[in-house]
Amino acid sequence: MFIIPAAEGKRSAKIYDAARTRGIILDAAEEIFAELGYSAARIDAIAKASGYNKSLIYQYFGDKLGLYTEVVKRADQIGEQITGAFISGLLQNDKLVSDPEAFRSFLESMTRETVSFLLEHRSYLRILFWEAAEDWKTWNQITYRPDDVTQMHELALAAQKNGILRQDLDPALFPMMIMNVITMTLQSSTRFEHLLGSLDSPQIREQTTRQIVQFIIHGVMEPSLL
Repeated sequence: MFIIPAAEGKRSAKIYDAARTRGIILDAAEEIFAELGYSAARIDAIAKASGYNKSLIYQYFGDKLGLYTEVVKRADQIGEQITGAFISGLLQNDKLVSDPEAFRSFLESMTRETVSFLLEHRSYLRILFWEAAEDWKTWNQITYRPDDVTQMHELALAAQKNGILRQDLDPALFPMMIMNVITMTLQSSTRFEHLLGSLDSPQIREQTTRQIVQFIIHGVMEPSLL
């Protein structure tokens, strides 16, 4: 039988409790930021929602901006865990920027993975729209800056050089347009639920995802290849 020394056991328990506490605070903060946006969110409200006092929040995260940074960082890391390895694997396909079918398959897979992630993490989707409404002022202040566009820009440049990406499309807009099509469609779905149906329905979700995929493919690829 393996017995954990008393000192080590206490240290492990303390580390575990700290990690759990941080997680609870981040969960509460994510919900408050998603509901109110960064400017209107208050540490008092986050403390009440998490069940921990303000002093502990400041101890762990420094200030509101530090807390917000960790919320964004955690969401990005979750997204990377879910979609990162999958998309990275597709990007390593030697034929990706030379074979239209491989490029089309990449666009579909990437779009589907992104839609799935955002629908499973809708609070993060709302945070993104609060940022857009506030002209990304807070986003541009945070210390954690996920670089999720450089690789896509390089991909677009290579695909355009090989005649796969539309020649009249600025490659710099490629990642921006894809993300905006996805997020705007999902964010607006509730408004048009009387026409579209609810995305809580697997059938409606698949139908909507398929439409987003087709819109992106037809929007960025050379028409002669479709």
